[in-house]
Amino acid sequence: MFSIYNATLVAVMQVGVIVAGVLASGLWHRASISNGEAMPPPAGFLYSYGVAALAIPLGWLVFALWVRRSSLVSDEVKGLAFGLGIAVLIGLVVLVIYADVSPVFHIMWNLRGDDDGQ
Repeated sequence: MFSIYNATLVAVMQVGVIVAGVLASGLWHRASISNGEAMPPPAGFLYSYGVAALAIPLGWLVFALWVRRSSLVSDEVKGLAFGLGIAVLIGLVVLVIYADVSPVFHIMWNLRGDDDGQ
């Protein structure tokens, strides 16, 4: 199950999730600016620092390939390192979906307490 090909596929999927999340938060940023509203913090954080998250797949891939190459590590630990990559992928998907869906549920209230802005 843990081959270099599979590890590379998981890392590419992690990168794809990050890139799609940053692009979606960029669309939310453009919509927020055109409406004169502020972005919610999760989407703003992903927009500002999402590119730095590309270090996560790189770090996991380096660690997983180091574990796979080591002869001192058992097969169970090698499988656990691959499972960690799957867990990181699932975590990235959840965080990106949360950050990119949060503007939908965000209402900009004005001083009167309503949301029509008039």
